[in-house]
Amino acid sequence: FLLNYSDKYSDEEYKKYCKIYDKILLKNKISYNISNNEHDKAKIGFLSYDLRDHSVGYFLKDFIKKLNEKNLKTIAFNLFKSNKDDLFSSDLKNSFSEWHDVSDLNDKDLCDFIYSKKIYYLIDLGGYSTGNRLQVFKNKPAPVQISWLGYCNDTHIDEIDYIIMDRNVIDEKNYVKSSKTITMPKIWNSLSKLDDVKNNELPFIKNKSFTFGCFNNFLKISGETIDMWTKILKKFNNSKLVLKNSVSADKNYKKYLIEKFKNNIDENRILILNYEKEKKKHLEHYLNIDLCLDTFPYNGVTTTFESLWMGVPVVTLKGEKFISRCGYSINKNAGLNDFIADSIEDYITIALDSITPDGLEKLKNYRKNLRSNIISSSLFDVQNFTNNFINKLNKIEN
Repeated sequence: FLLNYSDKYSDEEYKKYCKIYDKILLKNKISYNISNNEHDKAKIGFLSYDLRDHSVGYFLKDFIKKLNEKNLKTIAFNLFKSNKDDLFSSDLKNSFSEWHDVSDLNDKDLCDFIYSKKIYYLIDLGGYSTGNRLQVFKNKPAPVQISWLGYCNDTHIDEIDYIIMDRNVIDEKNYVKSSKTITMPKIWNSLSKLDDVKNNELPFIKNKSFTFGCFNNFLKISGETIDMWTKILKKFNNSKLVLKNSVSADKNYKKYLIEKFKNNIDENRILILNYEKEKKKHLEHYLNIDLCLDTFPYNGVTTTFESLWMGVPVVTLKGEKFISRCGYSINKNAGLNDFIADSIEDYITIALDSITPDGLEKLKNYRKNLRSNIISSSLFDVQNFTNNFINKLNKIEN
């Protein structure tokens, strides 16, 4: 899991560690007698620790409703244990045809329960992230197993048959994969509509100084990312950088990040906001940002969708693997090719060009029009994504 956030490891090294773990799972494998005729192709199961007020939940909510409209049976296997549901989690729960809280089941009992449901497609939404149950997928209680959404890399678990991507995030030359790829025609996911937070004018007009921002998970702020940002800030003194973690973090994270910057940048130019759980308040923080800067090698995903929704473009560096091409795919689908960098030098140039008179004029226009432009794009067209998703499942051969 942590290797995804490092700029020190190659795909081959990542795969090596995955295979070591795969051998551990193999020792405890339970085999099921799968008969395709006994499993219902109209049943799709989703196993996740993040079926709640979480990025995964926001991508799923409207999508699950659309699947149900297509007469498919959506079955949630929820791994997150909570004493009470918030309004969003309750809405998500009600979106599914069936909801099962399974956090108390051990791997064998969970597999037996999933197998008893005779679902045809079982989708893992977590990969190696917190609360995963990859042993279940190693045991393979369903005919077709798919990795999607919550983990932007291959797990290299042989029993996971497919990983959902799109044509933009695949770099066939460098991507090392074990699973077959389900390649979506436009984008690999589509976000449910966000809160209608009223936008404002470009903050630079009022502040007379430029504000960069990044609300990505702080784990994604690699050494290479800090080096890029430092070069940008040093070239334009009348600017600051606002950081905000996308998840709750250890209380020492602020001190850690300031230490990373302070040898080169005055710490007063680095503003670190507290984690904000309420989605509307979180979105309102974008009202103070002129331009967002993406992380590398692990790009932002949900935060990039949110930033564009709020009329704030995101500068992203196109890499060579899934986690490093998420920003590229999002910007490509949003028609924001001018904010896609092919190199570190290009990334810095794009950021600095945005502070020129022409660049500021472009940012003003995006502030006014970007949301209305992307709301009908593939980024938020859940209906079209659902149609493409179903078509891809129908073409799977077992």
